[in-house]
This record gives sequence, C-alpha cells and structure tokens, in this order.
Amino acid sequence: MYASGSTWLFNAARDTAVAALPEQRVTGLYAETLDVLRGLDPAVLNVVKTHHLPQDATNFMALNATRILVSIRDPRDAVTSLMQHMGLPFAMALQWVERSGAFCAHFARDKRAELFVYESWFTDDPATFDRLEAACGGSLGTQARAELFTQSRRSVIEAKIARLEELPTMWRNERSGDLVDTATHWHRHHAGRTGEVARWARLLPEEAARVIEARMADWMRRFGYLA
Repeated sequence: MYASGSTWLFNAARDTAVAALPEQRVTGLYAETLDVLRGLDPAVLNVVKTHHLPQDATNFMALNATRILVSIRDPRDAVTSLMQHMGLPFAMALQWVERSGAFCAHFARDKRAELFVYESWFTDDPATFDRLEAACGGSLGTQARAELFTQSRRSVIEAKIARLEELPTMWRNERSGDLVDTATHWHRHHAGRTGEVARWARLLPEEAARVIEARMADWMRRFGYLA
C-alpha cells in the first residue's frame, strides 16, 4: 500500500534474503506491468515491489509468487502522506491509496501472505527480521540480524538519500524533479519523514477524512481502522 513502509519492507526483505541465503542469487526490482514480471529470471530469487498491478499481471503474480509480503496503513494517514510529501492533490492521493489498498486486501488472506501493519511499528521492530527470515526460508545468524537492523535505521537511510545524486543507479524525474535510486527505490521525498501515526487528525481537513472513511469504510473495518 502506498505510504505504508513499503520501500523499507522491500529493502529489508531483499537484504534478509541475501544474508540468509548466501548460495542463492537475489535480485530486487519494481514492477507494475506484466511484461516486467514475465521478464524475471526463474533461476533467481526475485524480490518484487509493487503497489498495484493490472489484472493480467495480478493473475501472473498469484500463479508464480512463493511468498507475498503485504504492508498496510490507515488510509487517512496514507493520503495525508502522499499529499504532504509527494504534493498530490487530495483526489489523486485517495485514488492511489484506494487502489493499492484494494490490491493488498486481495492478497492479505492468501496462505502465502505475511501482513505488516504500519501502526505496529514493524520498521522499528528487530523481530521483523525474524519474520522475513522465516518468509525467505533461510537462516540468519545473530550478528547478521543485528547488522540488518542497524542498516535499516532511519538515520542510515537518510544518509543514503542525501547521497542519491552520487549513485550510478540514480534517476531523475524531469517532470517533478524527484530523485530515486533505482536499486533501493529510495526517493528524495522519503527524506525528512517522522513516521507519525494519526497525523491525519491534525493535518487533514475533517471533510476530507470523512470522504476517505466513506469511500473505504469496508476496507477500514476489515483491518480495524474503523469500528
């Protein structure tokens, strides 16, 4: 789901697989079309990040995925984050969150799925790497687990983002001016975040919050965001 810690989870999952499966070649990429998924090397452990896929690509993923990691967040906070950090207008932010939320809900009950809830602070919990270790089927030693957690701290990530322009894998969005590292998918707009929960209550107009609740009421009840 957009703004749910998905980039953090993508990097943590890929790095865990690399450390836990030293004999296995691991790659990480972003996919939003069937062509990208069809181009994956079946001899490689492919860690794929996506927010949503068209139906043909969704069917392909459902058929071929070994494990599915799903991250979700209160839609009111997710919309607020997209508006605040990416400059999206409310209607577009809601559309992105609604669509990615529906995609996550589709797979959340799959027997291969592992659900990561933003409000559980999984990005700051060392036990998340135990869950990722189990998901990839490998084995992490105590030192490797500690190193993975250290490298996933916000201060370390902020330092990486500060050096984006120096990276050979950097790409600049000429329309928005945003920078992204195509290897990690950290964007410049990921910098300066606080991870605050319930930010929407002080930043989102009440009318906008009610629109989100009306549009996503069933989804929010299913995942415990509405009574």
